[in-house]
Amino acid sequence: MLLILLGSTSCSSSAKHDGNPTQAPAKLEIQQPKTPKPLQVKSKPFPGIIPHKIDIPAVRVHSIIEPVAYLENGQMGVPGNTDRVGYLSTGILPGAAGNAIMDGHVDTYTGPAVFYPLKKLKRGDYVYVTGDDGCKLQFVVESVKFYLTPEAPIQTIFGPTEEHRLNLITCAGRYSRSKKEHEGRLVVFTKLAHMNSACEKLTVQNKDNPIISKENE
Repeated sequence: MLLILLGSTSCSSSAKHDGNPTQAPAKLEIQQPKTPKPLQVKSKPFPGIIPHKIDIPAVRVHSIIEPVAYLENGQMGVPGNTDRVGYLSTGILPGAAGNAIMDGHVDTYTGPAVFYPLKKLKRGDYVYVTGDDGCKLQFVVESVKFYLTPEAPIQTIFGPTEEHRLNLITCAGRYSRSKKEHEGRLVVFTKLAHMNSACEKLTVQNKDNPIISKENE
């Protein structure tokens, strides 16, 4: 059973807001470019990496990643620094089979925060996650969805899956001063596409894990 409250990712609790809250797009237009080649996995899933940096070239997001955990109320925490991205350290690691989760603030008292540009992402854009050991994972965006917080599909976002996925979450919609939070959440669903040769070295260290096809370098 999932006891997670996506109401949520606590992306509004530690950032101040001004009188001009971010407005969620009424409808996200997702283009349909060529489908990337599927990831070739040999036997068991890749174990994943401890992420250090995230790069999303299409929207110029470049940030350090730090671990976050669940808060006492069941919400997923976010970094205190609004320029950084958090990954759910008690969950699935990026690259492993399952839904790895990262979140970040959308705005602050002074303006946009790290994940403000996520609403501009399109199907086919790439998200790169790099570990301290140099292993670089490439994820491809499959969809960008806006949900009112009570209607967010928790099972789809956080639940188990055999696919190697990374879901990016931030606040979206009108900001309520009384509730001190946004009305909804923006979720970017991505799927693992490639990894570099440094990731292969990790699999060599653990013979029980397979090697997933690496990207051309």
